[in-house]
Amino acid sequence: MTASRPLAAASFTLLALLLTGCAAGAPAADAGSKGDAKSESAESAAPEAGQSKEADCAIVKTTLTELEGLSSVDTSDPAAALEAFKGAEQTVKETAAQVSDADVKAAADSAAAAMTAYVAYVDGMLADPANADVSAMGDHLTALTEGITELTVVCA
Repeated sequence: MTASRPLAAASFTLLALLLTGCAAGAPAADAGSKGDAKSESAESAAPEAGQSKEADCAIVKTTLTELEGLSSVDTSDPAAALEAFKGAEQTVKETAAQVSDADVKAAADSAAAAMTAYVAYVDGMLADPANADVSAMGDHLTALTEGITELTVVCA
């Protein structure tokens, strides 16, 4: 397992930097609405009927801002980092479930799928390091980068 630890740590570090960079590139959500959007996320996974693109993008921007916290995850403990990223994966999935605008929904679903695939990949790499496909890391990070970039562009 020791061989997978540096790879997992590097992978987590790259993901944290990616999410921080994308969140920093998105216009910041109103600080006063950050807590409100998070509690709405927990209360309701279904989008409001006729929700506007602006409302959907406000939810997305709040989530991206919250994901900036991943940059402080201790990547020297891959198991703990994986748990933090599983939480982030759940947040991204919940966000995708809340949006209804077709463009925002497509981008959010794409980002959520890429995040899920990435977390599953790293989970598998940590569970079975002898059979880990290290060459796939770049593909997963590229897919995730593209998904989150698309989301930030749609909501720019």
